[in-house]
Amino acid sequence: MGMWDDDEAQALRGDERGDRMSAGEWLAATGAVLLAVVLGGLLVALASLVTTVRRLRVTVERLQDETLAISRAMQDALSDAEHEVDRVDALLTAAEGVGGRIDGASRLVTRTVTSPVVKMLAIGTGTKQAVRRMRGERGIAR
Repeated sequence: MGMWDDDEAQALRGDERGDRMSAGEWLAATGAVLLAVVLGGLLVALASLVTTVRRLRVTVERLQDETLAISRAMQDALSDAEHEVDRVDALLTAAEGVGGRIDGASRLVTRTVTSPVVKMLAIGTGTKQAVRRMRGERGIAR
C-alpha cells in the first residue's frame, strides 16, 4: 500500500466501530472519574480531620494546664481553710475554758458573798425589830 500500512491507517480512521465507546468502556471511564472524585473527597475529609485532631490536642493541653493550675489553687485554699479551722477550734476551746472558769468563779462569788449578805440582812432586820420592841413600837412597820 504505500506509506501507511493497514494497522496505521485503521488507527487513523478509528477502528471499525468508529469513535464510539462501548457501554463497558463508558462505565469504566465513569467509574474512574467517580472514584477520583470520591478519593478527592476522602482526602479533603482526612485533611480536615487531621486539622481538627491537632486543634483538639492543643485544646486538651490547654485544658490540662488550666485544670492543674486550678487544682493547685484549690489545694492551697483547702490548706488555708484547714489552718483557719484549726485556729477557730483552738479559740473555741480557749473560750470554753474561760467560760468554765467564769462559771466556777461566779458560783464561788455567789456562795461567798450571798451567804454573808443574807446573814447581814437578817441581823439588820432582827436588830431593827429589837430596837422597835425596846422603844415600844410594836407592830408598826415603816
